[in-house]
Amino acid sequence: MTEEKTIWTETASMKDFYVTPKLWLFSLLSLGIYTLVIYFIRLYTRYTLTNQRLIVESGLLVKRIEEIELFRIKDTKFNQGFFQRWVDMGEIAVFSSDQTSNLILSNMPNAREKREQIRAMANQSREDNGIRTIIND
Repeated sequence: MTEEKTIWTETASMKDFYVTPKLWLFSLLSLGIYTLVIYFIRLYTRYTLTNQRLIVESGLLVKRIEEIELFRIKDTKFNQGFFQRWVDMGEIAVFSSDQTSNLILSNMPNAREKREQIRAMANQSREDNGIRTIIND
């Protein structure tokens, strides 16, 4: 078994606040409390890709950790809203062969590039572990 190495670690980004009028409005109406709450939620959300797993850690007071072994990743999906395109961020959905471990990576900087890295690492992990995919038509 090879040693686990971190490929990248990211926190959820606040860049969408720069360009999204709806978020400005929520912040103004709540006297900035909305922005502060979202800031702390995103600050304490960390995404990590290693050569073996994709890990999502979240929570300020209560810590939650979800992970998927890379060889179990079946598919990924990329979603990017209109305003998110301006600041190069988006959402990545990761679907697993394990029914309990589908993950959503929200507010991810460089999401398209990160999705491609996850896809490549998942394919490499399946190859390294000698796992073959059977497709039923």
